[in-house]
Amino acid sequence: MISLLIDTSNKPLSIAINKDNMPLAEINVNIKKTHSETLMSYIDQLFKYADIKKSDVDRIIVARGPGSYTGVRIGVTVAKTLAYSLNTELYSVSSLFVLAASNKKAGSVTPIFDARRGNVFAASYTFSGTSFEEKIPPQYTAYKDLISQLDHTEYIGDTTEKFTEEITGFTHVIPRISETEKFTDSLRKENPHQMVPEYLRISEAERNWIEKNQ
Repeated sequence: MISLLIDTSNKPLSIAINKDNMPLAEINVNIKKTHSETLMSYIDQLFKYADIKKSDVDRIIVARGPGSYTGVRIGVTVAKTLAYSLNTELYSVSSLFVLAASNKKAGSVTPIFDARRGNVFAASYTFSGTSFEEKIPPQYTAYKDLISQLDHTEYIGDTTEKFTEEITGFTHVIPRISETEKFTDSLRKENPHQMVPEYLRISEAERNWIEKNQ
């Protein structure tokens, strides 16, 4: 089983080619360039590193969100287009689960993305080997409401985000989507024609339109 995995849901970009759940090649970068500028060239490089053809891919796995509206949309659009053009299966995984799996530790872990204005995207999982239990599903919530629900967990994410200053023991983790495939229960089969990103909140433009037209 050869899989192409794509995560552009936040500032870091993570792509990989796995064979039987193990990485053949991967690229993980965190630079100040838009994913629309770099993603396709990185994918081409990835296939050269792995020394395989795109037609060898059995399935594509993409991070469906939450995260940056633009970032999520780019990854999902490219994954859908490739799945259709290569006539291969398409699966998705939560961007929060990608971050949690990248921590590579057993026990309770709570991945967090800053969603601004005191809010976060977050979930909570307990890991044991290649199995996991979802304690809190991916959600958009007030940061204070999240931490009131949790005890004895490791918070992970980008330590450069301002809200993390309030969390004791916050661990900096860069997402590596190659780590997710072994957790088969995290993957969701998708129809390339019908899949939509999982933003978990409406955009600011949509919110302004709703407020204006109420």
